[in-house]
Amino acid sequence: MKTFFEYFFYKIAKLNIRFTKPDKAIASVSGVQFLLIFNVIIFFHSIFIPHTSRKLNYIEIIFILALLFFINYLNTPIYQGRYEEFDKRWGNENRKKKIIGYIIVILTIVVSFGLFFINGWIFDRFKKY
Repeated sequence: MKTFFEYFFYKIAKLNIRFTKPDKAIASVSGVQFLLIFNVIIFFHSIFIPHTSRKLNYIEIIFILALLFFINYLNTPIYQGRYEEFDKRWGNENRKKKIIGYIIVILTIVVSFGLFFINGWIFDRFKKY
């Protein structure tokens, strides 16, 4: 899984290299990892505590934000300054592999957001009119 997120970091940094520094892609990797972990937490919360319709309290909001910043804190030393290393590893991909790589990156982002809707659909959390 580590190699997958290294590749994800490389592709996002490659897209943004003209506009920002490659290290700014760390936030993208952290955001996707956070969304995946948060959706797993929501999934198990919905299994063990079904049909709670209350809003989040302040402690839960602080926990969610702390989780996001903790993931970013852990990812910073892993990815900072390693763009050149990843460019040497994956910079000479052929056109077909590059396209497949970008499709995988886009699907990862879509799935990380889409899991909220899948969790809502599975556990019937949407309002019925």
